[in-house]
Amino acid sequence: MFDAAEDEAVRWALRHPLGPDEEDALQRWLALDPRHPGQLLRAMAALAAVDRALVPADVEKNHGDTRVSRRRLFVGAGGAIAATAVGTIGWSILAGEQVTTRRGEIRRLPLRDGSVATINTESELRVIFGQTDRRIVLDRGEAWFQVAKDRKRPFVVDAGIAQARAVGTAFSVEREDDGVRIHVTEGVVAAWAASASGAVTLLKAGQQAYFPDAASPPKVTTAPAAVERTLAWRNGEIALENETLAHAVTQFNRYNRQQLVIDDPTLGEERLVGLFQIDKPADFAATLAASHDVSVTVTSGSISLRRRIRERD
Repeated sequence: MFDAAEDEAVRWALRHPLGPDEEDALQRWLALDPRHPGQLLRAMAALAAVDRALVPADVEKNHGDTRVSRRRLFVGAGGAIAATAVGTIGWSILAGEQVTTRRGEIRRLPLRDGSVATINTESELRVIFGQTDRRIVLDRGEAWFQVAKDRKRPFVVDAGIAQARAVGTAFSVEREDDGVRIHVTEGVVAAWAASASGAVTLLKAGQQAYFPDAASPPKVTTAPAAVERTLAWRNGEIALENETLAHAVTQFNRYNRQQLVIDDPTLGEERLVGLFQIDKPADFAATLAASHDVSVTVTSGSISLRRRIRERD
């Protein structure tokens, strides 16, 4: 059964989108209790799961009355539906079970403490919350964390050769074959190599760090614009600012089964600027065809790029 605050969180979740007066009232309710933001996140996550799993057939029966359908499904069915929905979001992971994303999947995962993890394509992590800390074990891939403040329980991400610790901030950790990258978008993050005794690097918003191994100090750079471009995947986008075509193709191919292929190696060195949708490699290829004199050949599994052969006069 829901308690009174959880019931109120459900009511707020069902009201979205909010008008200006309602938005002010919501902010006042959120400020009343530090638990309210987390309760609202859980309610919205559960509602989203209900929408995905149950609403379409019900809306058809009710001639499109989505608000009535959602309220009946989410509230009328009580804790059973809510528990099922929360399970699909991943509340069982709190015991340390793994969360895995498929190719092309970007998942937003609300956590029990009010934090949110946004998980990139083909990633795998475990969430382990204890009495003294909140721990994420990143086994592969990348995730961006917006961390709720809890000074008694620091938020630690373990990426094998490197670890990062924060209290209330926002940062990403990417575990690659050749190292670990950390990007900070808000606040301050303490990071260290797993085998480096006592050596801790403090990273501020707009900084990024690369750990090549478990013993070496990281290479740190300050580049706020580059950090934001690197994390454009959170919005389903690939942001390019003088990156090579080869780099862009690598990024697109991480998310799509229809793979981009560069048939001419020199073409891969072309520099590009632009903002593109991750899941639309064909649109990206069409842009190249129009702006870089590129010939495009499309099959069900690939999109081949080569320089267009110009006819001689």
